[in-house]
Amino acid sequence: MPAKLWNRDFILWLLGSAQSQLGSALASIALSFLVLHQTGSAGRMAQTLALGLAPFVLMPLAGALVDRVSLKVPLIGANIARGLLQLTVGGLALAWGEVPLWVVNGAALLAGLATIFANPASSAAVPGLVPERELARANGLLGSVNQGLWLLGTLAGGWIVSRWSPALAIVLDGVGFLIFAALLTGVRLPPRPPAQAASGVLADVRAGLRLMRRSKVLSFVPVIGFVLNAALAPVMVVLPKLMETLGAGARGYGVYLALESLGMLLAGALIAVLGQRLPPRVGTAAGFVVVTLAYAGMWWAPVFPVLLACALVLGFGLSLLNTPLTTLMQQMVPAAYLGRVFAVLGAASSLGMPLALAAVSPLVDRLPVTLWFALCAGMMALGTLAWVGVVRAERETAELDVPQEGAAAD
Repeated sequence: MPAKLWNRDFILWLLGSAQSQLGSALASIALSFLVLHQTGSAGRMAQTLALGLAPFVLMPLAGALVDRVSLKVPLIGANIARGLLQLTVGGLALAWGEVPLWVVNGAALLAGLATIFANPASSAAVPGLVPERELARANGLLGSVNQGLWLLGTLAGGWIVSRWSPALAIVLDGVGFLIFAALLTGVRLPPRPPAQAASGVLADVRAGLRLMRRSKVLSFVPVIGFVLNAALAPVMVVLPKLMETLGAGARGYGVYLALESLGMLLAGALIAVLGQRLPPRVGTAAGFVVVTLAYAGMWWAPVFPVLLACALVLGFGLSLLNTPLTTLMQQMVPAAYLGRVFAVLGAASSLGMPLALAAVSPLVDRLPVTLWFALCAGMMALGTLAWVGVVRAERETAELDVPQEGAAAD
């Protein structure tokens, strides 16, 4: 275990993660415009984005596989795969001007498959990079730096796409993934003790779920992920329409998203400064309250200046909620189970938004815009009460230690 926060392995991880996040932000805009420019169809663009998210339903299985191998295998492998896929799509677009849609969609699907291995592996790796007492600060730093690079990438992505082409931004994203993979070869991770032997991957998933059921807090975490994303879904749908009504248009919506990212950056910086002085359970509860207030503000005064202020507050609250929650899970869950537990959270979170979008799409044009903000505020207020109740019912960390057999070298 490292003796200090700023050690060689954490610095390499931070640098690799940050520049990869910058590339992903560039590509998030570029891919949408690549499909839109080629097809002229927002529906086709939505299909491509949906294919990239579809593999997330398999994340619990991926998390179980992650817990069976050295973390470097899924981390390096997923980054190489995503890098090559982005270079292929971007390179073909540069060479041909257009890329067959089946190639773009196939790459999006394969990149989504790689991501379901990379995400739980990343969350499982962080506790091995820093001392346990510095875990909260490390997560705060990662969140703040990554969000700052995402903000920069979002702003730069629009400029690159309009000045040159979407293909260039996609190529830069591919290069970023490959750089991260190269940096990961120099990161040293401690051995991970394997979980008790199980008969197969499905048995490993069930073992992870049984572990989570032993703690009220861990059992409630997937509910939080689902509710957060379900609440964001209608807001993402009605805000562009509201911005048009207010005369702010796409530029106003872009400013809103930038301020939301800035709020996340500020919350990450605050958590990095406070470290252990902000108990994870308290930080999560505070995040719930702040997010509730942001949605309530949008409902109370849906005018452009207030919406921008609420965007900053919302981003701050989301990061204040998510980062301590991640730290709490890393502290509670035995190392051999981290991959599958974070995978369950990822799967629940990824389902929240598409299911909510499917539910609200028939109603979104029939009901007043402000009603959706009120509903989101109500959902988060109920989530706040539920979280406080769960924490009060489990004041002490549940006993989750499991027998270990041998060690897996990294």
